Amino acid sequence: MLRLKFVSNLEKVFQDESFDSFREIKKISALKGERVSVQLICALPVDETPNFPILFKPTFEGKLMKYATVRRVMSVPATRPANVNVDEDFLRTTPGLFPDVLMPLQYGGGVVITPRSLTSLWIDFEIPSDADVADSGEISVTFTSVKTHERTPDISLSASVNVEIINAVLPEQKLLFTQWFHADCLANYYKVEKWSDEHFRIIENFAKTAKKNGINMILTPLISPPLDNKFDTRDLQLADVVKTADGYEFSWNKLARWIEICDRVGIKYFEIGHLFTQGGAAYATKVTGMVDGEYKRLFPKDTPCDDPEYTRFLRAMLKSFLDFMKARGDDVRCYFHISDEPSDKHLETYLKAKNSVADLLEGYPIMDALSHYEFYERGVVKKPVVILHFLSDFLNHGVPGLWTYNCCGPEVGYSNRFMGMSLSRNRSISLLLYKYDIEGFLHWGYNFYNNSGSSDPINPFLDTSSGDFFPSGDAFSVYPGDNGEPYESTRLVTFFEGIQDISVMRLCEELYSKDEVVALLEKTIGKTIDPRTYVNKASDMHKVREALNSMIKAKISK
Repeated sequence: MLRLKFVSNLEKVFQDESFDSFREIKKISALKGERVSVQLICALPVDETPNFPILFKPTFEGKLMKYATVRRVMSVPATRPANVNVDEDFLRTTPGLFPDVLMPLQYGGGVVITPRSLTSLWIDFEIPSDADVADSGEISVTFTSVKTHERTPDISLSASVNVEIINAVLPEQKLLFTQWFHADCLANYYKVEKWSDEHFRIIENFAKTAKKNGINMILTPLISPPLDNKFDTRDLQLADVVKTADGYEFSWNKLARWIEICDRVGIKYFEIGHLFTQGGAAYATKVTGMVDGEYKRLFPKDTPCDDPEYTRFLRAMLKSFLDFMKARGDDVRCYFHISDEPSDKHLETYLKAKNSVADLLEGYPIMDALSHYEFYERGVVKKPVVILHFLSDFLNHGVPGLWTYNCCGPEVGYSNRFMGMSLSRNRSISLLLYKYDIEGFLHWGYNFYNNSGSSDPINPFLDTSSGDFFPSGDAFSVYPGDNGEPYESTRLVTFFEGIQDISVMRLCEELYSKDEVVALLEKTIGKTIDPRTYVNKASDMHKVREALNSMIKAKISK
């Protein structure tokens, strides 16, 4: 009656698919210090089962279960799983239910399985760096039906998979990775006062999950971030500002608490929020503070970027901020932004904005998302964050220290994280990041729970496309769970597996050479790695890791 098997965690298990369409896997392997996952799919054939749901109690056995977490893969509605332009490798492009959110088990650890619907469990193994390789071996699960109805049949069935620990430690992550952390969305969703104790508690929970998934840089809003804020509803800043007759006074108590949270969870770098509006730096961003005892907006929405008073404010704020950070020894952890995604037509305003503060930021990295090589060539942006489909221009010119990003695009022929794409396509960006020594990766949507322009908040469990504006999967990678705890998505976890892959590639490079590693990768996937490269099938991405793991085992066994 019941059917069970372990399959790759890179498979998207849609509820309406056939159990037989998924390839069973018998073995997975991981280095010490690595997080590795597998899925268990379950089905009740309609013609062999009473026509009602059955509650099962799963029992797991195996030495490595002490490092395991078991969750259920839940489906969410995706009204826009893809953009208009798609390629043949999209899994699905029409609206429907898409497996994505990793939810804690309910029913006291039980699992309800319904006829005509595939069920998937996600098993994570967080293997410590001092794990004993002798713990390698079989992980088995037995599903036993729970008698909730007189017609409930007695069912017991088992499945197993072998998990191998390789006797080598995963090297420390070198890739800088930021997914924009929207602290205002947490206050809005959980209906807590901004910067209250409860807000900071929730921020810490979400920051901890971010770090767990390789995010080692956090968007830090000294003033309200001018990102997707066309309706001017966002108001959140770490700087306490008082306007005086002589200028401005600042308090950094909230920032100190923010830094303490980052230190506790292990986030290393601070990505200081943009100082001017998005798309060209034409205007001042939103700043609030005390004026004659009243808390208010300090600059009108249409304040130009070179407004003398706004320049005076920014310079005073940055001086105070840098003094505060230098006293702590934390200024070296800071990266700065001027404006997000300027184009060639914004060159004049961008330069005005940048030049108003450039002397204060001398020696600190200033990075901005852009697409035009001319901005770099003219020295306007020294650390460009280049969208993936323009990256070749920068690679061909040998630009050092490159960052890259994807967001609403590119879609046709590139890696991305849209719900309509495979998880392997998401993870396989690691091949590009390794081959070209990409310094950092940026994505805007860690937890953006608003619709486009931040006109209204959304419920991410019901709206995965920000009011049908962004492709589902673009605006957030975690869901706001119970008690201020985030629920991971399959997209977040598999992207982190790609980051781990990069560390494995670097270990292979130490044991062999970079040329040999790249040659192995390209031979395994059957094509040259460039910005358009992705691996679409789960089995092919696993072959990449198996090949890398084999390289390591060949050396450590000698």
